[in-house]
Amino acid sequence: MTANSISGPRWLLALDASTPRSAIALGRVGTDATVGDAEDDGANQASARLQPRIQAVLDRAGVRAAELSAIACGIGPGTFTGTRVAVATAKGLALGLGLPIVPVSTLAAVAASLEASGLVLALLDARRGELYGGLFELAGHRVVPCGDEHCATLPDLLAAFADRLRGPVHLVGPGVAGQAERVPPGWPMTELPGPSPTGLWRAALAAYARGDAVDAAEVDAVYLRQSYAELGVNTPKRKPFKSPFAEG
Repeated sequence: MTANSISGPRWLLALDASTPRSAIALGRVGTDATVGDAEDDGANQASARLQPRIQAVLDRAGVRAAELSAIACGIGPGTFTGTRVAVATAKGLALGLGLPIVPVSTLAAVAASLEASGLVLALLDARRGELYGGLFELAGHRVVPCGDEHCATLPDLLAAFADRLRGPVHLVGPGVAGQAERVPPGWPMTELPGPSPTGLWRAALAAYARGDAVDAAEVDAVYLRQSYAELGVNTPKRKPFKSPFAEG
């Protein structure tokens, strides 16, 4: 760990690319003032531009990379490619600067993007008819996880958190789309493409305050389930083409 993490301003850089919105936030630990950046691109190419965007945020704040005390990184769940790119980017920065990484739940960052207090259920589209879900309690700038995160259908998620659901719960995130008929009456819903820079910052600060910083080598993406490739499932988009010139 560098001397800057022990004395002087503690600058924390946070990044997340696990959702259709990739976000970056930079600020001083213990303050709400941040410099942020977000791109909504449907989880396509924004993650590939993380490094120049990070440099632009540092330049806007007038902060050198050497002044950072830690790197906070969204580790998922979310898109496989975006999450891997963010984790690899964070590891590269942390190893090059000799800094720890603060792993941040992407679901926590989404929940913290809501300007509200109380119980919040963050939802991301996990495909295959399922959602990534995490329940959190928001109180001021506190982002407190309420149990494990899951990958399941919305009814199964509500059942998993049933012992914590007392009264209306606010649902938030890209996974909210199309779920209105499955939600109890009176439960508010806010569809967001992903975490805002403010939400990412709040979740990163909460993780930093809990002492979650670890060595960069210990950080890995969290998917909550295996990918098609890991399951050995091959689902081609079109039938295999056989050349008429091929023998057999």
